[in-house]
Amino acid sequence: MARTSGLALAAPARETRRLDGAAWVEEALTILAEQGIDGVRVEILAKRLGVTKGSFYWHFKDRDALLETLLDTWRRQATLRIISRLDSAGQSAVARLRHLLHLPFQGSRSERGANVELSIRLWSRRDVRARNALAEVDQLRLQYITGLLTDCGCTARDAKARAVLAYAFIRVGTTLIEAADQVTLDATLSFLCSKS
Repeated sequence: MARTSGLALAAPARETRRLDGAAWVEEALTILAEQGIDGVRVEILAKRLGVTKGSFYWHFKDRDALLETLLDTWRRQATLRIISRLDSAGQSAVARLRHLLHLPFQGSRSERGANVELSIRLWSRRDVRARNALAEVDQLRLQYITGLLTDCGCTARDAKARAVLAYAFIRVGTTLIEAADQVTLDATLSFLCSKS
């Protein structure tokens, strides 16, 4: 306590925040998008969240446990949740495919997702867990897109080949086409969604 003119003053109370494990994972995903896997450190996370490292260990055994949860969360958010949302919309296969192909062009949230994914792809070059998670996600996405194309009337062979092109477009389309170039974007989406 500080003393002023003989009076004892209480030190300001430190604000304590209670975070669940999901808050740690979301902040880890944000750091992953910004700095890559090497930036995802317990000390950095605690500082950005305004809590002590002890809070982290309440939710995770160690950094590896956080990274496992991060990969699982990414898989659910970036693939399973999107597929579920598309399938529950009651749209035709063509409409679902167009919506899926248009997702990367939908603003800052899509940009963050792309940055997270790029960081995971880079991380997967040196980490088997990331490599396995990425292989699973790639396979799920390709299967889903192939199914949509089959439902659109493509042959199984053509659907598989077009799925690879469509997935490549999802991965890099925003680097080739400006979101404001609606004519090129619409023409590309129409081409990728056609059966011929």
